[in-house]
Amino acid sequence: MNPMNHYGSRIGETTVHALLGLLTGLASLVFLPVLLVCALTCLLGIGLVLLPAALRFLRVWACWHERRAAGLLGQDSTSRPQQAGSGWAVLRRQLADPATRRELGWLCTHAIAGVLTGIVALAGAGVSIGTVLAAAFWWTPPLAGEVQFLGVAVTDWPGALEWGAIQLVLAAAVWILVVPPLTLLGARIGRAVLNPPVVRGRPVEPVSSGAGRTVDG
Repeated sequence: MNPMNHYGSRIGETTVHALLGLLTGLASLVFLPVLLVCALTCLLGIGLVLLPAALRFLRVWACWHERRAAGLLGQDSTSRPQQAGSGWAVLRRQLADPATRRELGWLCTHAIAGVLTGIVALAGAGVSIGTVLAAAFWWTPPLAGEVQFLGVAVTDWPGALEWGAIQLVLAAAVWILVVPPLTLLGARIGRAVLNPPVVRGRPVEPVSSGAGRTVDG
């Protein structure tokens, strides 16, 4: 593949990944208080059913994101077993599993990093596309007198082309030069948080599957 075509494809791939990460980051922000509520309801007993189920969903959620990150990075993804059932014994095994603590840490990380990276991608891609459209149609009745580039009102074609080009270059620079490495960095960080460090080919922190029946995550 031509290097330019490859990089263009990479920009599109990372942009889609980042924009989807914006949505999933917002969903993770919502999921954090849900987990807290489930934990608090353990005092009432019902949490012994709700919290194990929520932690199982967290594992599915984290594994799906890890597969996305692995695909973006061209790496193999990993899977972790699930603890089936409910009750204190199951919850205790879940909380004793180092992978659960890593998934909780990842959830907090993704809720912040996913949203911020997505906002940068949305700004870079959105402003670039919006600038091109606004520069082309600034004179139409819906936009006439309303278009501004970098705070400068557009009233004629020279102004539209000049200030539009400047804004487009700045927005495209963010889109092309910042979004791909930032998205790849976020994918690497997410995988690093979810997986234990490896020394000499072996995980430093083994994943405990606990006793009892498990299902694949």
